[in-house]
Amino acid sequence: MKNKMILLSLMLFSATVMFAQTTLTIGIVKDADTKEFNEFSSMLQKEISDLVGPEKNVQFKELSANWDTSAINSDISKFMTDPETDYVIALGYLSSRQLTKLKSYSKPSIAATILDDEMLNLPRNNDNTSGINNFTYIESIINLKHNLKEYSRIFNTKNIAVIVPDVLTDNLPELSSYLNKNKSGFNISLVSVGKNCDAALDLISPDTDASIVLPLVNSPKEQIKELFTGLNKKHIPSLAVQGISYLNLGATITMTPELTFQQLARQTALRVLKITEGVNPSQIPVKLVENKQVSIINMESLREIGKFPKWNVLNESILINVTNFSTGRNLNLRMAVSEALENNLKGKMAAKDVKIADKDVRIAKANVMPQVSIGGSAVGLSENIVEASMGQKGKFTLTGSASLKQVIFSEAAIANIAINKLMAENKRFYNEQAVLDVVTQTSAAYIGLLFAKSNLLIQNENVNVTMKNLHMAKVKEEAGQTGVSDINRWITELNLNKMKFNDAYTSYRNNMFNINQQLNSEINGTVNISDSNSIDKTILPDREIMKTIFENPGLTDRYASFIIEEMKKNSPELHQLEKMAEILERKSKLYKHQWYMPEIAAFGNADQAFIRNGTIEPVGMPIPPPPDDMTFNGGVSLKIPIFQGGKASAQAKKTIIEIDKLNDQKDELYNKLETGIRSNVQKLRTSYLKLELSKNAAKAAEDNFKMVQDAYFQGAVNLIQLLDAQNMMTKTKHSANIAYYQYVLDYLMVERYQGKFSFLSPDDERNDYLNRLQNYILNK
Repeated sequence: MKNKMILLSLMLFSATVMFAQTTLTIGIVKDADTKEFNEFSSMLQKEISDLVGPEKNVQFKELSANWDTSAINSDISKFMTDPETDYVIALGYLSSRQLTKLKSYSKPSIAATILDDEMLNLPRNNDNTSGINNFTYIESIINLKHNLKEYSRIFNTKNIAVIVPDVLTDNLPELSSYLNKNKSGFNISLVSVGKNCDAALDLISPDTDASIVLPLVNSPKEQIKELFTGLNKKHIPSLAVQGISYLNLGATITMTPELTFQQLARQTALRVLKITEGVNPSQIPVKLVENKQVSIINMESLREIGKFPKWNVLNESILINVTNFSTGRNLNLRMAVSEALENNLKGKMAAKDVKIADKDVRIAKANVMPQVSIGGSAVGLSENIVEASMGQKGKFTLTGSASLKQVIFSEAAIANIAINKLMAENKRFYNEQAVLDVVTQTSAAYIGLLFAKSNLLIQNENVNVTMKNLHMAKVKEEAGQTGVSDINRWITELNLNKMKFNDAYTSYRNNMFNINQQLNSEINGTVNISDSNSIDKTILPDREIMKTIFENPGLTDRYASFIIEEMKKNSPELHQLEKMAEILERKSKLYKHQWYMPEIAAFGNADQAFIRNGTIEPVGMPIPPPPDDMTFNGGVSLKIPIFQGGKASAQAKKTIIEIDKLNDQKDELYNKLETGIRSNVQKLRTSYLKLELSKNAAKAAEDNFKMVQDAYFQGAVNLIQLLDAQNMMTKTKHSANIAYYQYVLDYLMVERYQGKFSFLSPDDERNDYLNRLQNYILNK
């Protein structure tokens, strides 16, 4: 029985609500049936339904005019005479303009998108209302007169090309006269374009030194982007009347405050709500709550066109794309490492050391190869010397000679070859160490640049937020809600934050110099790197593996033990000491053999006199003449060390001591490496655990700041509370970035300790490494 009573009550309540609801029909006139207008209309309908819907059954009628003002007038007339339509809303510059031209309004009407209030000479009373029965509008965030004057002042322009879509030039006859009326000290030329707006590049006069781009309402984004790209290449700055959305497509500057479709839809819906509450549109303020003209400058475009405003202009403006360089080369971590391995000077020197060591081996081998030489001489003698030679020498003699020497056995020469081979192998380990150091330093420099870029973006955002808070404080001061002290405090904070921004920019450029040094490229060259935090996908193993390791302290210790096992196989520092031990062992063997092993060598010489003229035979003496054919000699030499003053014995004993010392060095190095691995694995675990915590803290701080900022504007909190929230947001964002990049750097250091960077290995080797890791961790 009780359930039946409840059901009956619900049915009666529903019937009462349905009976109480009245139908509200709103007619919407649009300039054209495009994606942007349809999106805007959908948002508007949703906002109105959410605000008014509980009280009324809201219905909508839409008409599109396809950029035809006569069709717009017809659509407005239809809604005004349609008995079912209660309100009329105009969307689009043309529709809003035509709505403002009516002499009277039979129904509540709203012109939602005005191009420029002053250009259309729209009425506004002292209380910021239209004062016209049944009519209101939303003031434009565009101020062409202010834009012209400020733009020409900032860039000291003489000839400005105003790029306008043909649908506006054809239907806004007052546009040209209004622009020319407000020019002062510069010339203006209108360039009308269709859908292919990049055609304006060919229509612009050669003496044009600046451009203003009005909203290109009938051009696709791709064409608009090409237009700004072309203007930048021509070194022509561009003022985007549309707002910040055009700066993201390549424009240089805008003075139009950001107002999204969502925000404009909400402002329109709020006015509809007031009308439904019985307020005449003539009494609804046309002014937006916040509509301050602040310059927003695209630094990437400025760098490309090469024209920079005075410092005070930049200092008073909001800056975007502060880390983008249009002429800079794109670089990711793998590209940086690859380029460093090819061009880094330390790497080049280490590689050349290997080549030098290989040549030393070849030189050592040459000592046991046959040594063959040939020579010749031409000698002229005086007669008295010839006479004294008793017929053995002539006045002129031409002779040739040849010699041969071959080492048959020499322990010193054989040991020299062996030692040089070992030293060459050792140089290869030094080269491996140099390669690892180059990768480590390059990766650290790249991640340092990422961190500096992220910090610069955070500080720039902090400056922009502070400027917004300053503007809010000025609005509140004008409304009598706060005093000058708030404004002065925000001015102080703004200047302090700009100092931090300048420091961050200096750090960013210094880090860019550093990465260029590592790559042995132009130090002053510019580099573009990704903003995303996806670098760990390039370097780190799968996150699930790291999660398994670091959320269990026992598995973390196993991971350290696995790295130690890899270090034993890969560490070039350990291999260097092992190879040095082999060198000392070979030297010790040499010194022992020198006590009793001989050096044996074969040698031979041959001489031939080709010309011997002017000999004088001795009279009465039976002395044979010198031989005319070849003479030669040959033999074998044997050298056995008998006594060298104890040198060999001392050298052998010294080598034994050096070997013992080397073993101690190896143990010390092993202990240092193990300590470094275990401590860095613990640091890596701490960095990993900080990731989620710092991210959550940054997200909570940002959400809190937005709430406190809204509350400050409403007067619910004071300046100190907002300032604390803003500082906490900046601090936690900074901490989140530090945690992320420290995590990557700690992992790189662990890989450096193991003597091999797995992320540089081929896929099959990397997969094998991960399989060994999982087996060691989970199955040991």
